[in-house]
Amino acid sequence: DEKGLTKSSRMLFVTGHLAAHVKNVDARNNDFKRIISELEAQAPTRFLRPRRNRDGSPAECDGSHLLSSMDHVFFAGDLNYRIDLPREYVERCIIDVKQCTSKGGTNNSEAVALMNKLLRRDQLLQTIASGRAFADFHEGKITFLPTFKFDKGTSNYDTSHKQRVPAWTDRILFRSNKVRVLEYQSAAEAKHSDHRPVFGTFQLGWGLAEKTKSKGVAKKSKRTRSRK
Repeated sequence: DEKGLTKSSRMLFVTGHLAAHVKNVDARNNDFKRIISELEAQAPTRFLRPRRNRDGSPAECDGSHLLSSMDHVFFAGDLNYRIDLPREYVERCIIDVKQCTSKGGTNNSEAVALMNKLLRRDQLLQTIASGRAFADFHEGKITFLPTFKFDKGTSNYDTSHKQRVPAWTDRILFRSNKVRVLEYQSAAEAKHSDHRPVFGTFQLGWGLAEKTKSKGVAKKSKRTRSRK
């Protein structure tokens, strides 16, 4: 870095457990909006300067001010979005994916095509595409099998009487235009839960660059925000 240039980034990490059950997409979307809105309302002023209306009164907290003020936002957890397909179809695809990957790895074209059939009906990806929630959020490429719901201690998807449809309920989303996804996977060997945990490795760019003069007073600044 050139002399006198300091860099920093404003980062926000959020974890959440959104509403369960396949039909509750709207409830999950509303959970996200509520969480972000409440975080904005409760943020300390030293972290987030309150937004005000033209008359000086406090503006309504809808979460947009918080998100746009950050250089990098990560939202992760059991987001609970499901796959809108019959269980039999999803299970058949999973079995076929396993067979394909055993022959040619995760980049096998047949396996990729099968995964895409499921991902096209993924509720979270549909929600992001429609803008109903998680606007301007992105996700690393999903190459792992659905992470829910397993019989604990086994690799078998739910064999109870409920017969839940396998789904990618566990996700890591990010809102940033200076991020590179180095790794995004699930821990298939972790069988202590009915979920498989997911993990990711991300390389982030700097958000704020300030050029200081000899007295150490910042004179110029440029903030990079997510754009779409």
